[in-house]
Amino acid sequence: MNKTKLRLSLLLLLGSLALGSCSRSGGNEFTAEGTITDAAGKTLYLETTDTDEPQLIDSVTLDEKGRFRFRHEAHSYPAFYRLRLGESFIPFAADSVTHLTLSASGKDLFSTYKIESGDEANKQIREIGQLRTATDKAIEVILTQLNNGTLDRGIALARIDSLSTQLKNTLTSKYIFSDPKGAAAYYALFQSYLGGTYFSIDHPGDDRAFAAVATAYDAFHPNAPYTPLLKQAALRSIAMARARQREAHPDTTMTAAPVEVVAFPEIRLRDQKGQMRSLTAEVAKGHPVLVCFTAYAGDWSPALVAELRALQSAHPDLIIFEVSEDQDAYLWKNASRALPWICVQDLNHTAAQDYNTQSLPSFYAIRGSELKRLAEPADIFR
Repeated sequence: MNKTKLRLSLLLLLGSLALGSCSRSGGNEFTAEGTITDAAGKTLYLETTDTDEPQLIDSVTLDEKGRFRFRHEAHSYPAFYRLRLGESFIPFAADSVTHLTLSASGKDLFSTYKIESGDEANKQIREIGQLRTATDKAIEVILTQLNNGTLDRGIALARIDSLSTQLKNTLTSKYIFSDPKGAAAYYALFQSYLGGTYFSIDHPGDDRAFAAVATAYDAFHPNAPYTPLLKQAALRSIAMARARQREAHPDTTMTAAPVEVVAFPEIRLRDQKGQMRSLTAEVAKGHPVLVCFTAYAGDWSPALVAELRALQSAHPDLIIFEVSEDQDAYLWKNASRALPWICVQDLNHTAAQDYNTQSLPSFYAIRGSELKRLAEPADIFR
């Protein structure tokens, strides 16, 4: 399509109605600050945890008031860090809009820290850490009973498996499948205990969690340095799951069932006729779905409409789900009234925020559980 993309942030496009409630700090930096009591004279370290071994970034010696403030280079994707004092630490994620304020006691950072202000992802990371710690402690009790001979080995293993399963069910339903592109989903996927992780690429059922996060990160955070490794882990997990299924059914020609996870944010908005439309419901029909974020006020809009008409004419099974970021309801209804595909209005910009839409028009393809960002609409069939 011969058009010039509208290269401006949605903040500019939508005027005073910004995409998110977060206030952006100047430059590509994040800020982590707060107060650590009971730690005067001790050193607080800022470390990155994106790699196997934490790497030191910065440090500060705490005064009597325990105040600290770290500022560090940030990225468009979530990166993972920790504040460490001795052997205790506070985990958090940060990107270029993060400004985290917290408080804790130096006697035990992890069990006492509170987020005074910050994004939802870091509040969820705290919740995940608390859930995992409670599970760890329950497992430690079982292991102690096993080691001192007061609990049968078979019973101990069954109880540990039950605790692990309960934790993973909570993590998948509340943090992973609900928003697989979020920092909390990645953090939940790699919770560890005793040198291993609760989710494993070779454990039955865990392939769904790996697939959900890997698919979403490949679409929304392709530049994150850990995304390629995450994709490799997901592919290995899925391959192992299919191998187990073939082994369980050696005399059949059945193939493994696809990984059925919602690896894309749901969109539920009303169309120009007032009908509530659901993206998940459209995807469930089994046809390829093209999600378009547009604004009919854009000078490129007529050319885009013509291109979409031609694309749907050539591919009748294609479902087009167009999301308008226009604020003028009359303009939106008038421009979309005769279009032969789904047209909804994202009045509060929540859908654009969920899809990390930075420019208009923007396009996404959904096939089954796979979400892919496209450069042009026709790329869905290339």
